[in-house]
Amino acid sequence: MVAFHQWIEGVQSYSNDETKWEYLPQLKLLVERGLVPSDVRFFIDKVSSVLTRGCDDFFCSPHTINFLKQRRDNFETLVYDIFKLGSRRIQPEPPTVYNYEYAEKWLHLKRPKIEGNILTSKHQELGTVQYYSQAYRFVPFLSALRKAANYGVGDGRYFFLVDPEQGLRGFNAGLVNLAAFLANAMAESIDHDSCEEFHWEKDIATGRYAISNSCGQNARNYGTESCPPWQSFMTCPSSADVTLQASIPETSEPPFRLVPQPPPFQCMPKSNLPSSGYWEEPTNTLNNDANYPNSYGRTDIEGCSFWGRGVLHTRGTCNFGKFNFHVGSRAAAENRPSLYPDLDFCSDPGLICSDEERTMDIRWVVGMFEWIDRVQEYYDSTVDWNYMRELYKYVDGGMSDDSFIEKVNLILARGCHLYPCSTYFAVKSDRFLYSMEKKMNFRNILKLIFELPLNENSLSTPPAPPLGSGGNFAQPNEPVVNMSPTKPPTARPTTSQVQTPSPVKSATNPPTILPVTAEPTTPRVPTGSPIEVSDVTQWNDGETHVVNSKETSFLDESIVVTRNTTLLLEDGGYIEAPLNTNWPAVRLSIGSILVGTGGAINGSYADPSFLEGEYENGGDGLHINNGQSSELTGSKGSFFNSVAIVGGDSPIGVGGNALYVNGFGSEAKIYGGSFIAGKGSKDNGYSILVQNSAKVHVYSGLFDGEIKVDRNAEIIFYGCFMRDRLQVTGTFADETYLDVLIRTSYGGEITLTAVSEQDCGTAPSVSPTNFPTVSPRPTPEFNHGERTTLSFVEISLSLASLLLVGLF
Repeated sequence: MVAFHQWIEGVQSYSNDETKWEYLPQLKLLVERGLVPSDVRFFIDKVSSVLTRGCDDFFCSPHTINFLKQRRDNFETLVYDIFKLGSRRIQPEPPTVYNYEYAEKWLHLKRPKIEGNILTSKHQELGTVQYYSQAYRFVPFLSALRKAANYGVGDGRYFFLVDPEQGLRGFNAGLVNLAAFLANAMAESIDHDSCEEFHWEKDIATGRYAISNSCGQNARNYGTESCPPWQSFMTCPSSADVTLQASIPETSEPPFRLVPQPPPFQCMPKSNLPSSGYWEEPTNTLNNDANYPNSYGRTDIEGCSFWGRGVLHTRGTCNFGKFNFHVGSRAAAENRPSLYPDLDFCSDPGLICSDEERTMDIRWVVGMFEWIDRVQEYYDSTVDWNYMRELYKYVDGGMSDDSFIEKVNLILARGCHLYPCSTYFAVKSDRFLYSMEKKMNFRNILKLIFELPLNENSLSTPPAPPLGSGGNFAQPNEPVVNMSPTKPPTARPTTSQVQTPSPVKSATNPPTILPVTAEPTTPRVPTGSPIEVSDVTQWNDGETHVVNSKETSFLDESIVVTRNTTLLLEDGGYIEAPLNTNWPAVRLSIGSILVGTGGAINGSYADPSFLEGEYENGGDGLHINNGQSSELTGSKGSFFNSVAIVGGDSPIGVGGNALYVNGFGSEAKIYGGSFIAGKGSKDNGYSILVQNSAKVHVYSGLFDGEIKVDRNAEIIFYGCFMRDRLQVTGTFADETYLDVLIRTSYGGEITLTAVSEQDCGTAPSVSPTNFPTVSPRPTPEFNHGERTTLSFVEISLSLASLLLVGLF
C-alpha cells in the first residue's frame, strides 16, 4: 500500500507548469500514438526522473537515475510481452548527437568508476589506505560541471566538455580535457581530502614548518601576486586587518589521524602576532616567538588569507580576484551575470570551503574556472603553442604522446608549457609537485575509467610513485568512518535466453573442507581490553611472512601487507583484530599476496561494555585491495582446505564482512575454506563483498552469509549451478554443495561456468548478468479499450519501478 500511495502522490498527480509536462495527459498521448518504442522509452525516462529525482526535465537535477536501462527494459517487457499492448517495432537508431546532454548522461553511466577510483582519498598513516573522499563527491562535481560546461562561468567562458560540431572527435577531446583536469585535482586536493591548502613545505634537516607558509609555499607570496597590467583591475586587495583560519576536515583529526600535524593555515595582523614562528614535527611543539621565515622570506602572517582553496587549490590575489570578478559579488555589483552574487571571495576566500552545503559545488567551480582561465585559454605567442589546438592534435594522434600531459601539468604548476618560462604568469620556482602522479592519473583515467582507444604501442609505462607521495591513482577502500553494509534488492527479470557454456578445465588441487582448528574458534568473544587504531603491524619489505603457530600469530592486532609482500597463513596460525575497531584484521594492497592453506582470520568483535559509543559494528576479516594506479598493483588471495575467514560479530550493530575484494586487478581464487559473515543485531555482514572491477573465482568452499557483487566487479562459480533470482544453488567439482543468496548492483556480474569434470543436467548461463532470467508468463486475451489500455500501461510503469526500488 505504501508503494501505491507513493505512486499516486508522486507520479500520477505530477504536473510541471514550467516544462508543461503532466503525467496523465502524457500517458494518454502515449497510448493514442500507438505505444511506439521511441515514445515508450522517452516516457519511461521522464517517469523514472519524476520518481527518483522529483522532476521531469533532464537538467532539473544532477542526481543519477539509477538502473535507467533496467527500468526501460522492464517497462517494455511488461507493455509488449506480458500485457501484449502495442507492437515492438524495430526502428532505426537515430544518429548520435554529441552534445552536453549526451556527455552528462555518459558520465552518469561512469559514476561507479569515477566514485570508486577518482573521488577517493588516502590515509597517509596506514599504508595509504583508500577511502571515499568526504570533501569531493560525485553529485557536487556534476552540478559544478553543468554550471561551468553548459551554462558558463563569466563572460562566455565554458569548461570544454564536448563540441557538437566535431561529433565523436569533439566528444573525445572533451573527455581528454576533463581527464587532465581530474588528474591534477586528484594530486592537488582529492588525494588529501582537503579543500584548503595545508603545510607541505618544511626544513628537512630540522623538521620545522614555517607558520608563515600560509603567506605562500614554493617560494611564492600569494598576497602580492597581482594580475598583469591589462587585468590588474581584477586583483583582490590585500587587507592587513583580516583574521582568518583554515578549516580542518574531519579526516585530518583524531581518531582518523593520530600522528600530530602542523596547525592549520591562518592570517592575523602583526599587532596581534609580530612573528609567526614555526611548528617542529619531531617534538610536536609550536614556537610563535621566533623570526622563522618561509621559503619566500615572510616571518609574519599579516594579510595572508589567499592560500589555496578548492579542487585545484587555487591561490593568490589574482586568481581569487578573477573568480570574484566573473562569478562573485563584483560581477553582481557591476550588473553582470553572477553565479554567486552574494559572495565576496576577495574579502573572505574561506567562503569556498565553508560548511555551507553549496560550497560543495563552489570548490569544484573555482577549480574549473582556474582551468578555463589558465589552461584552456593558454597561448604562447613566442612558439605559437595553443592548448585547444594541441588538445585536438593529441586526440587525432591516438592519445599516445606523453609530452601533452607533461606540458599541461607545467602550465598549471608554473604558468608555461616549456621551462624556463617566459610568460608574465610564470611562477618563479624550480619546484614541481606531483608531476609523475599527475601523468599516471591522466593515463589511467583515459584507459580504465573513460575507456578511450589509446594507442598502447606508443605508451611507455612510468615507474610506480613512492609510497606516500601525492596523487596516486587510487583504488577505493571502504570509508574509514564506520559504515553499515547496505543491501539494496537486485532488480528483477528480463527474458534473455539461457545459453549453454563451453566447458573449461577446472583448477588443480580440488580442496577438502576440514573443520577449523585454529584458535580462537567461533563463536568469538572478547579476548582482551580494547586496542587503539595505532596497534597495526605493517609488512612492506617484499618478503614472505608465515603465520603457522601461536608464536607467530597475532591477537588484538591488525596486519597491513603492502608493496609486493606475501603472507602465508597455515594450520595453527591466526590473526584477530583488536576489539571495537573498524579496521580489518588483515589488509593487502599494492601487489601483495595472501595464500591461506589453514588457520583463521577474525574481524573485530564489537562490544560496547569495553568501549562505549565507539565502533558499534563488527570489523571485516580480510581486505584485498589495489593500492595504486593499475591492474599490475592489484593484490591477490588464494584459499585452500581448512582456512577460515570470519567477519566480526556485533551484539548491538552490523556484523563485519568476511572477505572484501576491491579494485582493478585485485583478485581472489577460492579452492576451499570457510567464509563466515559477522552476525549483528541490526544486520549481518557479507561472506564475500566484491567491488570496483575486482574478480573472485570460486572452485569450492563453504559460505555462511550473503554475497554482494558491486560496481563492475565479477564473481565466477565453476561447477553445476542454477540461478533463481537472488539465489544460486548447485555443486562444485568436488561435490561441495552451494546455496547462497547473491546481490548485485551498479554493474556487478555473476558468471556461472561449467567444468569438464562435471556433467551438468541443467547448464548455467555463460553470459555475465546482473539479473535473473524467467520465461514470460501466459497472458489471457482481452478487449483493449482505451481505459483498459491506459490501466495496463500504468500497471506496467508501477511494476517496472517497483522491481527497481524493491517495493514489490
